Amino acid sequence: MPLDALRNSLLAARDRRQALLEAWFPAPAPVQATVMLSLNLPGDEKIGERAERLFRWGEGILLEALPILEAFKKSDPLGPFALYRTETDSRAAKLLAISLESGHPAGRLLDLDIYDPWGRPVSRAGLELAPRTCLICTEPALACIRAQRHTSEALKARAHMVIDAL
Repeated sequence: MPLDALRNSLLAARDRRQALLEAWFPAPAPVQATVMLSLNLPGDEKIGERAERLFRWGEGILLEALPILEAFKKSDPLGPFALYRTETDSRAAKLLAISLESGHPAGRLLDLDIYDPWGRPVSRAGLELAPRTCLICTEPALACIRAQRHTSEALKARAHMVIDAL
């Protein structure tokens, strides 16, 4: 797929996800948090066997750790994703999500976004916690992305290695 077509497809998928997410709010009682599970894969390989394996693994550890009231799963050009509603407090859900993202190397490839009942995101910064670290080094991921410290090939290779170890 040509680069422009791929970029447009990914942007359109992101817009559709956002519209779907916005339709989930405000959440009905007793929902205290909404979790969006998606993948944080480097490069253009967002779908396929590795993405599916990582998603199944991530969903498994999330559902083991968090009681779920309702779930919605889908896949698009950005890869598989799911929305979950829970009675768990949104702050507690975010702390759990951070623990899952940082407790295993593959967790770094998950994106667990938490929203309060009104659809406001619960962020690491809002909880006065350190930002997410880089997939390759211990620096903040955003700093490495902005500085282009690692090649896309190195990031993809690291992601493949982590997923293949699942």
